Amino acid sequence: GFVLLGSSTWPGEEVALLETFKHLRKKLPDCRLMLVPRHAERRGEVRTLLESSAAGFNWHFKSEGDPDGDVDILVGDTSGELRVLTQLADLAFIGKSLPPHKEGQTPIECGLLGVPMVFGPGMNNFLSIREGLLESGSAEELPDEEALQSRLVALALDEEARESQKRNQEVWAKNSRGALERTV
Repeated sequence: GFVLLGSSTWPGEEVALLETFKHLRKKLPDCRLMLVPRHAERRGEVRTLLESSAAGFNWHFKSEGDPDGDVDILVGDTSGELRVLTQLADLAFIGKSLPPHKEGQTPIECGLLGVPMVFGPGMNNFLSIREGLLESGSAEELPDEEALQSRLVALALDEEARESQKRNQEVWAKNSRGALERTV
């Protein structure tokens, strides 16, 4: 099925993604959500969120081993596995980019692995990468949580738009090679 990824999420962003997932699930019944919080020690906070807001969905925390069967929501609460989990995604949100956050997390994994992505306006730690991704059509920037939710649903239902972003990411990745040599 379709997999929506929350990549390196921060507090509040999981709520937005969970609400998006609920709307998306009505249109894509086989949709799954992967939440990968930036800090694994937030697993208790994420568990509390799921217990209070994810009635009717089953979830599993990666730190507890392999799930027994299918799950609706996988929480990647282990360190060093973001790249592996990203490969399973069909669409991603890059965390720490929605207000009030301004720093952003890395979009590089998604860009190199060909996973269509969106992020908020707060990508200050990755300004040149952000600029390159946006200019090449390899990602979309959304101003707030409301825009995030509606655009993620629209992109999930628009395979052609996602494929276009993937093609653009291939060109972006090719043009980004050799950055170390150019910097030196």
